[in-house]
Amino acid sequence: MSSVNDALWHQLTEAEKADVLARHAARNPATTTLLSVESFADLVAQDFPPQQFLVDALIPAGQLVMLGGRGKAGKSWLILQLIAAVDRGVPFLGKATTRGKVLYLALEDGRRRMNQRPKILKWHPSPAVDIAFKIDKFDAGGQGLAHIRQAIADKGYDLVVIDTLVKTLSGSADENNNTYMAAICNDLADMAHDSGACILIVHHTSKQLVENPFDALRGASAIRDAYDVGMMLVRKHGAKEATIFTEARDFDAEDMTIKQADNGAGWEYLGDAMLGQSIAAGRVGVQDLKTAGDGSTAAEIAEATGKTESTVRSAMKTAEKNGYVSTKREPQAGSNQWMNRYYLTLEGLAQ
Repeated sequence: MSSVNDALWHQLTEAEKADVLARHAARNPATTTLLSVESFADLVAQDFPPQQFLVDALIPAGQLVMLGGRGKAGKSWLILQLIAAVDRGVPFLGKATTRGKVLYLALEDGRRRMNQRPKILKWHPSPAVDIAFKIDKFDAGGQGLAHIRQAIADKGYDLVVIDTLVKTLSGSADENNNTYMAAICNDLADMAHDSGACILIVHHTSKQLVENPFDALRGASAIRDAYDVGMMLVRKHGAKEATIFTEARDFDAEDMTIKQADNGAGWEYLGDAMLGQSIAAGRVGVQDLKTAGDGSTAAEIAEATGKTESTVRSAMKTAEKNGYVSTKREPQAGSNQWMNRYYLTLEGLAQ
């Protein structure tokens, strides 16, 4: 009979096995760990040190961080820039960093790319940074999670980057299964909390349009439930600017606007998220002026675009603020009144 049960067991997917084991543990107290309790008063009486950060008010030590974004949005460049900053102790996107030891699991990149990209960033990695291109799977009986835990214990890494989560999963894995993904992500969170190392996972987003950018994170909701800090890199196709949205359990973090470097390598901090909205609005004004023709008035732009004059003036003001448009005040022919004409700057022509 046992051989029959074994045969049935091996026919199950990994997700189905996880569900069966979870139900079995719930029904069998002997297989579970006894409840551990402590005095709440004693806990509150303790003095815990302030939260430590690898990147001030953005990347905390001893926590699980998730960076999400669509493919080709620039996540890997951002990660490499972060590692370089932590390695050298230089600012990252305008924020102070603490030097530390790093393990970089570059699971989507090859050795040639990782040979070239640091040179483009003008960064020469120190002996404090290690890199690996393969790791055992986190599921299906793989030892990947145990290997990371052991590596942190052996080498004292301050930052472990896993790029990307999907590359750690077997072909039979179902990233939409909450039981399945909770087991992996919660283990990584516990590992970060226990060791004091920051573990940063890179993950992809879906193509669906959502109001909250974090709702686009692909896979089971257990992934989002597990991390301490979430960062979403949102970038429109073809745009140089992007927005990083951040949510955190234990501290307040600002959303920010960043811009890709001219050579496409790395990112630079521009300002808060409102700046990104202003830049986008300014580009709308540029397109409206191009539609009406350079040197048009608000009335002429409104007629060409079907917008109201007040909407056009607001868009031109924003475009001028961003350096895309210049305004010239000219007398109106046959009248004592004056009017504004709008002209594209070189920056505006480039948009």
